[in-house]
Amino acid sequence: MRKVKTERLTYNYRKAARFLRYGVLAFFGIAVLTCILNIVFLISAGVVYEKKEAWYIYGERVMEALTLTQNGYTLDGKMAEEFEKNDQWAMLLDENGRVIWSIRKPEELKEQYSGPEIARMSKWYLEGYPVQMRVWDDRIMIVGMQKETMWKYNIEFSIPWMEFVKQTILIFFLINFIWVAALAFIFTKRFMRNRECARIEWIAGISHDIRTPLSVVMGYADTLEHSEGLPGEARQQAAVIRHQSVVMKELIADLNLTSQLEYSMQALRKEKVRPAEVVRSVAASFLNDSLPGELKMDVQIEKDAELLCVNADRQLFARVFRNLINNSIKHGGKREPVEIKIALWEERGKCLIRLEDNGAGYSEEVLRRLRSRKKAASGGNIRGLEIVKKIILAHGGKIRFGNGEEGGGYCLIRLRQMKR
Repeated sequence: MRKVKTERLTYNYRKAARFLRYGVLAFFGIAVLTCILNIVFLISAGVVYEKKEAWYIYGERVMEALTLTQNGYTLDGKMAEEFEKNDQWAMLLDENGRVIWSIRKPEELKEQYSGPEIARMSKWYLEGYPVQMRVWDDRIMIVGMQKETMWKYNIEFSIPWMEFVKQTILIFFLINFIWVAALAFIFTKRFMRNRECARIEWIAGISHDIRTPLSVVMGYADTLEHSEGLPGEARQQAAVIRHQSVVMKELIADLNLTSQLEYSMQALRKEKVRPAEVVRSVAASFLNDSLPGELKMDVQIEKDAELLCVNADRQLFARVFRNLINNSIKHGGKREPVEIKIALWEERGKCLIRLEDNGAGYSEEVLRRLRSRKKAASGGNIRGLEIVKKIILAHGGKIRFGNGEEGGGYCLIRLRQMKR
């Protein structure tokens, strides 16, 4: 059962792996691009802010540049130039609120302030002038700017409000993450779809271009093969050319079908199909084309399975059994006769079909490649089996390859049956 589940996942694994890989790259690419854009925006905003920001002098620097002399306080010349340059003013109050020193103080301001007035100006404005205060021992240094040069407001927030702000910031980053992930998904899906379409179109174009000269080669080879004016050796060589041309044509068809199934580009023309009818038809065609004694085929269909129906593409469904029988004939490991047994039965609402032969069975390398999820695993002498697997998985079925206990290889197919 574990092997069956593994085979079921194999078909979609490679596509999902590529999608995930491109998705991760796109996600981090968009995330990095978003970060870069945000950093550029913040740097640009910082540059603009620096140009517009009105730097002002703090009270601490003024106190350091202020010297007490016998004639009162004296301010350092450089600091006085800064006051002039920044268009600021300052004044020093004693413990009684009286102005004991000032520089460029507006004339409309008083020479002494009460405690309530000092308290108000510490949070708001002084007569419309934005001010900054610094308490220095028993003195208060007040540094102000001109009116309408600075916005000043006392802001308070409750703890519940701050918790709400934290949650909002968290939600904001979550929304950004979802946005980046959604963009990455859309970009990756579109990229993968365009890539798949381009590949299918390229393969289809090459196949179409090859078919025309190949048909010409096959036509001339057939004419030469049946020409009575040529020696027997030449006609035999023409027959080889024709045969190899047919092989090339089949390889091209397999390439188209494989790529279309792998990328889900094959339009399945599903209909109500009776597996018993298809199995008998394919088996009969092989028996009719084989030489006497060359092929033995035993088709066992349980009575209850005669009328079983599945929803499938009839041509592709028949292709499955043609490929399996061809594989048994070509790679059975025995010359004559090739014995193939096909069993069809119903089990728990499923249609099960088992095809086994009397050959040497599948090698460990072939089984490993059939079960492998790597893209490079297909091809070579298992191309036909890969197509079988892809067709069954495209129909939503399960498939398993293995070797019988008494020798020979087998293929077990499990499909969902339709209601009669």
